[in-house]
Amino acid sequence: MTDSTTSDVAPYLSAVFGDRPRVRPDLLISRELGRGPDRMHLVKAPGGKTFEVTVKECFLIRGLDGSRPLAELGAAYAARFGRRLGPAQWSQLLWLLSQRDLLETGPPSGTATRPPSGTDAPATGSAGTPGGPPVGVPGSGIRRLAAALGWAFSVPAGVAVGLGLTAMYACVVLASPRLWQDARPAFGDWRCVAGVVVVSYLSAMLHELAHGVAAVHFGCAGVRINLVALSCRVDDYQFLPSRAQQVAIAAVGGVLNSLVVAPFLLAWLLVPPGSAVHRFTAAVILVGVVQSLANYVPMAPLDGYKMLSHLLGMVALAPESRRYLWSRPRRWVSRHGARYPWQTRLALGFYGVGWHVATAATGAGVAYAGGRLLAPSWGRAAYAASTALVVLTIVLWLAGRPRRQLRTPPINPPHERRGDAAQR
Repeated sequence: MTDSTTSDVAPYLSAVFGDRPRVRPDLLISRELGRGPDRMHLVKAPGGKTFEVTVKECFLIRGLDGSRPLAELGAAYAARFGRRLGPAQWSQLLWLLSQRDLLETGPPSGTATRPPSGTDAPATGSAGTPGGPPVGVPGSGIRRLAAALGWAFSVPAGVAVGLGLTAMYACVVLASPRLWQDARPAFGDWRCVAGVVVVSYLSAMLHELAHGVAAVHFGCAGVRINLVALSCRVDDYQFLPSRAQQVAIAAVGGVLNSLVVAPFLLAWLLVPPGSAVHRFTAAVILVGVVQSLANYVPMAPLDGYKMLSHLLGMVALAPESRRYLWSRPRRWVSRHGARYPWQTRLALGFYGVGWHVATAATGAGVAYAGGRLLAPSWGRAAYAASTALVVLTIVLWLAGRPRRQLRTPPINPPHERRGDAAQR
């Protein structure tokens, strides 16, 4: 199809979408992110689904703010990307935005438009129900808690906590032989074990609460916390403009776990050695340190994986890294396949290699432990059986995953997705 100006279809589009179409004012748009070789944005209407759009599509969506006609937006698009949009592309884009409840529609005269279905919430909120509170909006309790603890997210507080935790972990490392000797008797006492489990569970509850408080502090509205089930869901923190805020939300849970360990370390240093309290505090310290640091392992679904994904500005880091590594042999032999920017190649390559090494090491450890457990009954065959079971489990797990994580339905049809997604 030849290029065409938007004036060719302006009367038709005006009759359907108004003179100056605009997207919903509460539409959430993320910063530019990477998924494998592609650059994209996340787009979401509060309370609705999240869609992935290309940079070109996002340019058009941001431009549909009701302040200028389509002809002017089309000229800006042509100046930015070197091609004009044809009538079919404009019609297709506006219809799909409207069908996905991302577009405000109204009469051509520019009169007041009907609000989007189900909500008049602010831009960072979640869609609510008519006559009721918005779904996912944090309760007054967590809002008051976030307001009272706002100082904890300041730079001076962060520096102080960082220095304090560094000193605490240095003390734990230096005293680790003594801690292990003191804790071993506690692990054989069911009362001490029950106490350690209770402390760990309470620490996990505070972990989830910290995520929610941090999210509310940084302006997220769709926060759902279930302390009993140890879950915290933040619907819209992917749309925060600052990656530092996203990293802080993901990291604060492990920080609070570490702060829980601090008073037990102080008690262990002050209580006379050999007492039951001394043994119990040593066991809590060891378990608490493992619980805290395990959060920062960059493996899904741990917080460390989310922190690394935010720092790199990527989504689906783990599956895309495997996809990248597994596609390299075909790329080297046939010269076919997606082209990755060098920064993306480095990030996906290093993470993919690390993921495979960590998976192999974990599998080898489990296979060895299983072999040791079964050796008294099975003899040498125990190690072979344990190894085969671990290998089969990993193979079935990888085979059951999609070769590429499916993206949400694109703004444009699949047959126009490759290349220039906004025009032919």
